[in-house]
Amino acid sequence: MSKRRVCIVTAARSEYGLLRWLIDEVKLDEALQLQLIVTGSHLSEEFGSTYKEIEEDGYIIDKKVDMHLSTADEAGIAKSMGLCSIGISEAFESLQPDLVVVLGDRYELLPICSTALIMGIPIAHISGGDVTEGAIDDQVRNAVTMMATLHFPGVEESAANIARMTNSAKNIYAVGEPGLDNFKRLSLYDRQTLAENLNIDSSKKWILVTQHSETKESLENNLTMASNIIKALEPFDDIEVVITKANADFGGKQINDYFEGIVQRNPEKYKLYSSLGQLRYMSFMKEAFCIIGNSSSGIVEAPYLAKPVINIGERQTGRHVCSNVQNVSGMDDTIEKAFEELVANNGKYEVSPEYHYGDGAASVKIKNYIKTYLRST
Repeated sequence: MSKRRVCIVTAARSEYGLLRWLIDEVKLDEALQLQLIVTGSHLSEEFGSTYKEIEEDGYIIDKKVDMHLSTADEAGIAKSMGLCSIGISEAFESLQPDLVVVLGDRYELLPICSTALIMGIPIAHISGGDVTEGAIDDQVRNAVTMMATLHFPGVEESAANIARMTNSAKNIYAVGEPGLDNFKRLSLYDRQTLAENLNIDSSKKWILVTQHSETKESLENNLTMASNIIKALEPFDDIEVVITKANADFGGKQINDYFEGIVQRNPEKYKLYSSLGQLRYMSFMKEAFCIIGNSSSGIVEAPYLAKPVINIGERQTGRHVCSNVQNVSGMDDTIEKAFEELVANNGKYEVSPEYHYGDGAASVKIKNYIKTYLRST
């Protein structure tokens, strides 16, 4: 019997970090043929040309779909999505996949999935059914859900949301969030190795900052939140701050430009990276004193490590929040107060690891469900 073609599409560094072990599972399965399409910010120099990280991990990229990503304004993003539709249709026509796999809620998924829908290619969607009220991600995620055939939500609550949306419980499997697989599959750097790799002081408290644009907020408010992060950290001399750049959303460039100015002013205290890569990111998260920002990794992965998180704004509102997370508005002195309290009373955040979002075995579960589905078609 010929191998069934499973096409995994990735458009951003964060998404690839979550898909990486599923890519590995499909690649190593003798019954499946991995096809890999890379698009979006992976192909942008501004965002670190992160397709190179995929190649360095040993994967062959079958098609690169350059959507000439422009995040200067909403119209630029919409035009890039149109180019993505053209390129993806050509890629699908060439590769003839039996199934397309996508993850999450980024806007690039709309042209990818609508093209697969029109071309009659079944879609497997990972991490659907979540609720995040502070961004357009909700609408994108739910639109993809309605186009998908297979659903792999992280938790039972999300599975129930999908069943309500689709009016069916068919092909919905709560498998856990795949980002947790990294903690079981990666050999993380120890603190000294990481300090040498990033050229930071191992004796100081390490702060991980990831602040993405909140797409339902004004640009002014987004920049206020970013500046309030720095305002909260400025008084402390015994910390080093590693900032990872914002995603390729409207407002992301302005946030990144702001942080670049901060780094230029004080390069000893602040470091800015387009991408740390999954190994360094997870290693730094494990060794960090705390995480500040609005990345989903603070909500989903950090509880697994019992790592303190100051979650800013409304971007993650609607997700289950574990005991390690403190939510703040970010529009006033709430970040400052939360960080001061964390420094003064570290014991308040001495919580046990929580496994609400899974057990680190999502990728193999997803692969097995995909094989079962493809055998039945």
